Amino acid sequence: MIIIIGGGIIGVSIAFHLAQAGIKDIVLIEKEKLLGTGATQYCSGGVRHQFTTPINVLFSIESMETLNALANKIDYKKYGYLILDMETDSLPRVKMQNELGVDSQYLTPTQIKEKFPFLNIDGVLSGSFFSEDGIADPASLLEYYEKEAKRAGVTFKLETTVEEILKDDNKVTGVKTNKETIKSDCVILAAGVDSPPLCLSLGLSLVMNKRRKYVLVIDGFKKPFPLVMEIPTGWYIKKEGDDALVGMSGKLEEVDYEKQEESTEETIEATMHRVKGLEDAGVKKVLSSMSDETPDKHAVIDQPIPGLIICTGFSGHGFMHSPAAGRIVAQMVKGEKPCIDISCLKLDRTPIKECIAI
Repeated sequence: MIIIIGGGIIGVSIAFHLAQAGIKDIVLIEKEKLLGTGATQYCSGGVRHQFTTPINVLFSIESMETLNALANKIDYKKYGYLILDMETDSLPRVKMQNELGVDSQYLTPTQIKEKFPFLNIDGVLSGSFFSEDGIADPASLLEYYEKEAKRAGVTFKLETTVEEILKDDNKVTGVKTNKETIKSDCVILAAGVDSPPLCLSLGLSLVMNKRRKYVLVIDGFKKPFPLVMEIPTGWYIKKEGDDALVGMSGKLEEVDYEKQEESTEETIEATMHRVKGLEDAGVKKVLSSMSDETPDKHAVIDQPIPGLIICTGFSGHGFMHSPAAGRIVAQMVKGEKPCIDISCLKLDRTPIKECIAI
């Protein structure tokens, strides 16, 4: 039996890809009543190739085969992504992406203003744009993974909390839940922000920042525009029907669910500064979620002890990278070489620098 802990987009993608690989007797355990009720339900739905490190660009490239094939099912719209650099020049990042086969474009502030006149370019040093980036619906992709996994025989245990991952003689032997003990010699940990304490039960240290992210729905912004992001603030705006959805990383959270009204205010101020025509727009809704953000904003994919695979900490990139992540874990389970070299994503690693995480 293979046990997957976590019913977000990463865990369900792993279940789907294991089943597609012909592996049987798979059980996914999720503590909530429904799948995807953690970070996945608040995901912005962004799909982009424009990262600052090659490993994340490669994850996007690998994932695109699936996302393009499911474009109609997941409402994938290629509005493009515009990234605004406030502190560093975009050119090295664009050159790296181009070398990997991503045809992103370097833009000067003047070119940005010409292409997107509704933006205020104060403080922008440079930018980049890629027309193949865009927006899709995370819930639809999650539903597709779930349906296909169930059709292939995967068992989903909902409202079940894993309290401990069990081991004997430094080898994983199963899990203890609030309902039962389940024996397994292969446990896959994909539990997002709940992953660190489960690692601790095995004597492993997995560090995640408790960072709450805020999303605001802004009323009545009907003009077409790409998803726009700022580096390093993490502020972004995207089209959401006839409205706009804006977000920004919150501060590190010392107490769970502590109120951060100033983060909401900062998001509104950043939006008013950057986008013309929103002075009279109303905020229809404010949402917040906790991101499974690692200190270097890169996922952890590793087999630190026999019988355990960790695949978590995607730092806001889980939706767009879920196809690659699921495929890689399936390959690891089968003892095959992963389609991407993931040696830099080990649990015990030298930090990787990635400054774009939403």
